[in-house]
Amino acid sequence: MADSTTGTAGYDPDDYFAQAVTDFTGYTIPPRSTLFNKLSSSSSDDFSDLKLFRMDIQGMDIRAVTAADYSAIGGWQVNSGEDYDLAFYDAGGDGAHSSVDMKKARIVMIGVTVDGNGRATLWSGGEITGGGAFEGSYSHVQWDSGPMAQYISGSKLVLDHLLSSPYSTQGFSYSGLSVTDDNAVDMLSFERTGQSFDRVVQFFKDHSDIVNQWMTSLGEDQAAWKGKAASLFWHLLNELKTNYDGYVSQLGGRDFTATNTTLGGTVPQSKLSDALAAAQKALKDAVTALQAAWTDWASDGQHDPHYHVKKILDGISQWVINNNINHVLEETYVTEGGGGTTYSTDANFKQNVPDYGDLTQKTTWQKVADAAVKSWSDHADAKLKQPSIDALSAVKNAWADVEDAFAQEVKNKNNETLSEVLQKEENEIAEEEAKENSDNLNNSLNNLGDNLNNLGDGLNNLNDGLNDNLNNLGDNLNNLNDGLNDNLNNLGDGLNNLGTNLNTNLNDSLNNIGDGLNSSLNNLNDDLGNSLNNVGSGLDDLNNNSLLNNDGSTGNDLGNLASSVLNPSLLNNNDKNGSTTLNSPTGGTTQLNGDGTLTTTFPDGSTQTIDPSTGLVTTTNPDGTTSVSQLNAGGTITNPDGSTTTLNSDGTLTTKFPDGTSQTLDPTTGQVSTLNPDGSTSLSQLNPTAGSFTTPDGSTAQLNSDGSLTTHFPDGSTETLNPDTGQVSVTDPSGNVTTTHLNPGDSFTNPDGSTTTLNNDGTLTTKFPDGSVQTLNPDTGQLTTTDPSGHTTTTDIDGSGLPSSSIDTSNLNGSTIDTSGLNNGSSLDTSGLNTTGLNSGGLGGGSLNTSGGGLDSSLDSGYDDYDSTPYTGGALRSDALDTSTVAAASTGEQSASGGTPLNPMGMGGMGGMGGGMGGAGGGQGGNTERTRAVLTDPAGGSARRGRTNRATSVDEDEDVVYTRPTTSSAPYPVGGPGSNGAGQNGRSTESGDRARDAWLTEDEDVWGTDEGGSPAVIGR
Repeated sequence: MADSTTGTAGYDPDDYFAQAVTDFTGYTIPPRSTLFNKLSSSSSDDFSDLKLFRMDIQGMDIRAVTAADYSAIGGWQVNSGEDYDLAFYDAGGDGAHSSVDMKKARIVMIGVTVDGNGRATLWSGGEITGGGAFEGSYSHVQWDSGPMAQYISGSKLVLDHLLSSPYSTQGFSYSGLSVTDDNAVDMLSFERTGQSFDRVVQFFKDHSDIVNQWMTSLGEDQAAWKGKAASLFWHLLNELKTNYDGYVSQLGGRDFTATNTTLGGTVPQSKLSDALAAAQKALKDAVTALQAAWTDWASDGQHDPHYHVKKILDGISQWVINNNINHVLEETYVTEGGGGTTYSTDANFKQNVPDYGDLTQKTTWQKVADAAVKSWSDHADAKLKQPSIDALSAVKNAWADVEDAFAQEVKNKNNETLSEVLQKEENEIAEEEAKENSDNLNNSLNNLGDNLNNLGDGLNNLNDGLNDNLNNLGDNLNNLNDGLNDNLNNLGDGLNNLGTNLNTNLNDSLNNIGDGLNSSLNNLNDDLGNSLNNVGSGLDDLNNNSLLNNDGSTGNDLGNLASSVLNPSLLNNNDKNGSTTLNSPTGGTTQLNGDGTLTTTFPDGSTQTIDPSTGLVTTTNPDGTTSVSQLNAGGTITNPDGSTTTLNSDGTLTTKFPDGTSQTLDPTTGQVSTLNPDGSTSLSQLNPTAGSFTTPDGSTAQLNSDGSLTTHFPDGSTETLNPDTGQVSVTDPSGNVTTTHLNPGDSFTNPDGSTTTLNNDGTLTTKFPDGSVQTLNPDTGQLTTTDPSGHTTTTDIDGSGLPSSSIDTSNLNGSTIDTSGLNNGSSLDTSGLNTTGLNSGGLGGGSLNTSGGGLDSSLDSGYDDYDSTPYTGGALRSDALDTSTVAAASTGEQSASGGTPLNPMGMGGMGGMGGGMGGAGGGQGGNTERTRAVLTDPAGGSARRGRTNRATSVDEDEDVVYTRPTTSSAPYPVGGPGSNGAGQNGRSTESGDRARDAWLTEDEDVWGTDEGGSPAVIGR
């Protein structure tokens, strides 16, 4: 048999067993999906391209069936040259027919083992078989069972080979597939490499002791050696000892204790050697676990693919006995000429096997072959897949720890060079010489000081003379000062007279201003009184026009008018009593964000944000995926909890829940009207969450009180950015935190792909993948959003833009309005109007007098105008598919009218089945929008948050946390170039390992020897 060697792994992507065998041993077993490509029936056969068997269907004289017609009952090869027989009746279809034929499916297994008598046999538990290319003795078709043997038996043998001394797969070969030298795995290479590290550690230990002895013999470093060769030699020895001791310490220390022992029985003497021993043990344990999984897979013989072919054929045989042969009728008739027998089928007769089809069709038997291959593969996965995944993951995790040990670089403890030592000592010598020169200079300077002292005495005498002259000059200056004081006093008197005149004239001017203001306010009071009188007259006219009753009391029409004009939605309490969350009947919660958007969190973990001003709906699923849709005025969407939300033409949102509850929310006021299932209505208030807003990609952001910005992304990660310090902290979905620093002008990439820039003015600009841009001013809370089309909107994310009313509606009780003061012909009472004007005392006695009335400053509003332009946009449709489950079943009753059963005993069921088989039982957005007016800051400043001064640049280390997963099922190669080891000198000697001569010469009978063209045997 020719040897086929390949070093390229070609296993199927989802075949973890093949991956583990290949990675752990270097034996590149073929893909499972190709094992039976060369074990299929010839393309020239009537039933072509059937995996694992070939067949034909033979016509027969109609008769009653016998046990010999079914291999499931009578055993294999009852008929010479045929492995499996299955007789059935063909009436052209299911149901009652007046005529019927008898046929037999004759099947020969391909690639099956045979016994000494040429009978096909199945593998026993744990049996190992060989394979290779062979030719059919009758059909002369070329087949190859080598790939099947390599995958099933070769995988077990190579695992056994690796776990036996010398623990290497180098030179291993089975059924035409060998392990190349480049792919061979040698488990002893771990300890050989580890021993090399142990020898290095021992070298440094020994030579550190030798160097220490040399230094002891030389003695301590002496001052006389400085700058000389002796000093340099001593420092060289000291550097060697320091570094040698450092190497030993970094590799585990002089008293290192290992935690592992190698396959060869050696005990590691260094940290790296111990890590390699741990890696060796992890590989050995994984190979052992894989070996045990194979043993479990093959324990009952189901690792033989032909086992699954027979299992399916046995099931079809049972079905034929129950549904086919028991429903054939035989009727004998007599005529003058003799008589005869007719055959027919009753209404319950069937020849279409469930899941496969008509027994006479090729497609039916193609499905049988495919089902057998799938049954074998599914059983292999059930036994091998999870143990293989666990083994691969265990090796990867263990080897990651080894990588950590080797990632620690061994460094020098002393990096000082001899040149640096020499330069240092020369500098010390120069310093000592400089000190000596300095001492000599100090002595010379001391002598100079004595001479200067003598000079000082002479200067003292000169100073006494100068003091006398300066005293005389001082007396003259005092006389000059007295004259100047007299002149300044006269100037002060003149200035006092000027101040008196100015004060008198200023008081007169201010009194005149007060008189003018009093006159203007008197005129204003007169005009206001006249206007109020006109209002009273107008109300009298309303009374005459039936809004007031004839007796002067209020009519119902006026009450109705007031009730209709003063809509309760405009009369909210000014303090906005309510909650920041709205609960739904399905368990969801809704939050009104500071930018006017609404965010709802549903029980399944999904979130949905609706922007009433644009109609954009952003939905984030529990897995983090995000979708964006358009909700137009009048349109409706279906929410994840089964409720539906409609955007009304007035900008409100109505949500209808499955239990009949309906909630209508006005995003501009926060008012919620709930219609309960019993018909009752309740009102509540949803207050905005200050500082919160949404981003174009479905993230939610919160501007915190300290000025930092926290963003929650769809993938579950969270990011907090502090503009004051430039610190950015990102927490990924697994809880790992990464911290970095952002200087003004720098940009940072967020988990959703957007980029955030810290501008020089402290604002934050974020650019999103769809082209949208958001700029946030953390000091003022102002958020500016520019969509991909260039349209810009600005909001205040404090949520203070929602209007409220200060009108007191406590007296609107549904009855009439009190109009008792509106008498016919009378005018309004204006006694409360102050017409006295300003205090005639002028400004000197106080400011303007407002005690008697004037304008009420509490009516001054701090709100801007509100643009109520209705939103119109494109269409949006979200239809939910209503599905239902339909189940139907039918049963048939046997009818034997018109004749007697051909097979009255019904074959007695399948009680005798298995003989001879060894127990084989086993939209487009709108172009207009509704915008929220922004509250202006009454203080005109940025006192909304306490902020520290922002640093223009920070230079500091960045701490980055790297984490490594502890489990994985991804592939991790084991074998590598350069591995070597001993070869294999023989095959396994276990009880099931025997070579089988599976390809015997068949009987000389061939097809077509019987008259009528039907072959006597089908042949192997």
